Parts: sequence; structure tokens; C-alpha cells
Amino acid sequence: MEKNEYYMVILCLCILLILTLSYKPPIKEGVKGLDIGKEIKNSVLKPIQKETAKQFNKAKEDTTKEFNKAKKITEKVANDAKKNTTKEFNKAKAETTKGLNVVKKETTKGLNVVKKGTEKIANDVKKGFDDIFKEVINIANYVVCGFNKIKTLPECVFWYFLDIIYGVFYLFYSMLVLIVPPLKDIGKMLGKGAKMADGFIYKVAGFHLFRYPKDVMNKCYLCKVSKKKR
Repeated sequence: MEKNEYYMVILCLCILLILTLSYKPPIKEGVKGLDIGKEIKNSVLKPIQKETAKQFNKAKEDTTKEFNKAKKITEKVANDAKKNTTKEFNKAKAETTKGLNVVKKETTKGLNVVKKGTEKIANDVKKGFDDIFKEVINIANYVVCGFNKIKTLPECVFWYFLDIIYGVFYLFYSMLVLIVPPLKDIGKMLGKGAKMADGFIYKVAGFHLFRYPKDVMNKCYLCKVSKKKR
């Protein structure tokens, strides 16, 4: 078969197919007609349409699935980023708060040290001035007392003479104790007895037997009026 004849056969078949598809036989009343074009259309086009719809739905499902997957990944990444950001922020906040507390603590500690040091210095200075003032007062009191004792010397000669006699007697007694050691114990016993007798006499009569009166002590011996009961 030549090439031209081959094309003619194909052309005739196409014309025949077109005429067949476009032909619609008359339908008689009470007889169901046969629509060849419709049958060919149903048998050829419907599978194509069905397959096309199937592929479209599959593509739609795949697209939706991938979109949802991408959405979940994006949300996960966003949540992780948010969580990490919140975590880092809280960590930075905690570190900052910790640093501020340390600074506050050290500052308070330093201020307390400075305050205590200042108070100590002030107290030491005050104590020093008080001690100096007391010493000055004491020196002044001793000077005044010395002048008073010079003034009262004529009235106190008798008592000073008694002190000299007691001193001589004690010196003599000390020398005897060196020679005769048992006298030391005897002297202690006599001293305790004299002290007890003096206390008894003071309770009964109101005066001391082996001690100078209070007014004599204040006038001749003490530079400050004694507050002890005599």
C-alpha cells in the first residue's frame, strides 16, 4: 500500500467515526433506541473522566497532606523556638536577678561594715575623750584633795601618829616572824579574832574598835567621800 492510500484510509475512518458519533437515529414510540455515539462516549470518556477525577482527588489529598505536614513542622519549629526563647529569657532573667541580689547583698554588707567601722571609730573617739576628761577630773580632784589634806594636817596629826606607831609595831612583828615563824600563824589568828570582835562591837555599839571613824577617814585619808558603811 502506498503512502497516499494509507492516509486516505485513515481519513475515511476518521470521517466515519465523526459521522457515527454525530448520528442520532430517530426513536420510535414504544421502542428504545440505540445511541451508538452515547455508548462510545460512555465507554471511552467516562473512564478518562473518572481517572482524571481520581488523579485530581489524589493530588488534592497529597497536597493537603503535605500542607498539613508542613504546617505541623512549622508549628513545631515555632513552638520550639518560642519554648527556647522563653527558656533563655527566664534563664537570663534568673541570672540577672541573681546578679542583682549578689550586688545588693555585697553593697548592704559593705555599708554595714562601713557603718560598724564608723560607729566603732566614733565610740573609740568618744571613749578616748571621756577617759581624758575623767583623768583631768581625777587630777584636778587629787590636786584639790592635796590642798585640803594640807589644810586639815593639824587636825590629823594624832591619827598620823597612830599610823606611825602601828607601822613600827608591824615592822617589829615582821622581824620576829622571820626569827620565829610560828608567830605568823598566831598573828593571823589574833587578826581574825580582832576583826570578829570589831564587827560585833559595831553591830552592838555602832562604832569600830580597830578602825578609824568615817569622818576621820574622809578628812585625813580619802580624797573622795567614801560610800561604804562604816
